[in-house]
Amino acid sequence: MKSYQEWIWALLLFLVLLFVGVQAILNEETASTPSGQTHQVVSHITSPPQEQPIPILTEAKVTRVIDGDTIEVSIGSNLYKVRYIGIDTPETVHPSKPVECFGKEALNKNQELVAGRIVKLEKDVSETDKYGRLLRYVWVGDTMINAELVRLGYAQVITYQPDVKYQDFFLSLQNEARNEARGLWGETQSSINIQEQTSPPTSGKFVGSINSNKYHYPSCRYAKQMKPENEIWFSSSAEARAKGYVPCKGCNPP
Repeated sequence: MKSYQEWIWALLLFLVLLFVGVQAILNEETASTPSGQTHQVVSHITSPPQEQPIPILTEAKVTRVIDGDTIEVSIGSNLYKVRYIGIDTPETVHPSKPVECFGKEALNKNQELVAGRIVKLEKDVSETDKYGRLLRYVWVGDTMINAELVRLGYAQVITYQPDVKYQDFFLSLQNEARNEARGLWGETQSSINIQEQTSPPTSGKFVGSINSNKYHYPSCRYAKQMKPENEIWFSSSAEARAKGYVPCKGCNPP
């Protein structure tokens, strides 16, 4: 029979082997999962193509489509007006402006894309604009509606700091739409071609100078300083932008 000491040594050996086995299992699990990491299920947004951090999205229900770049949504029990970031569509509901060329088409396309749908809202930097509307990128599934309206030629790119997260993406889509004469770009080009066959207009909705790249309301103080021989007139903001002009920050035309 084993002595008392032999039993003690056997027990100690068993405990040592048990400890070594448990430690090996723990080390294997630690090596397969980096320290401090947790497993998360994330949604992958397929557009735009450039790498962006996965945004925080707020779910909302579209209750009304106001025009081509503005909607009303419900979040919980509250209603909010949402202005699409980074784009501008021709006016249809402005209280002091007539319906602009291709405005109804842009409204109809926006209705087709989002009316009555569950959408997800992505914030950039600013919370609201000066009218109290939420400034957001609007997603339906993997499609950003702001970008889709530009791609199809229903909207033009117009970005203001600091909300410029997707500016380069929008501009690439706008170049594509212009090259393909989609939507308002086809309408604008037709209008420009007709005008270029006649004498240059001496009046219109907006005016610019051949010595600058800004266009203005005729009543703008900067417009009144122009020499008549330097004036170039536009029938719409789309026409002005198609010729490379940008809105004056003083009178702030569309």
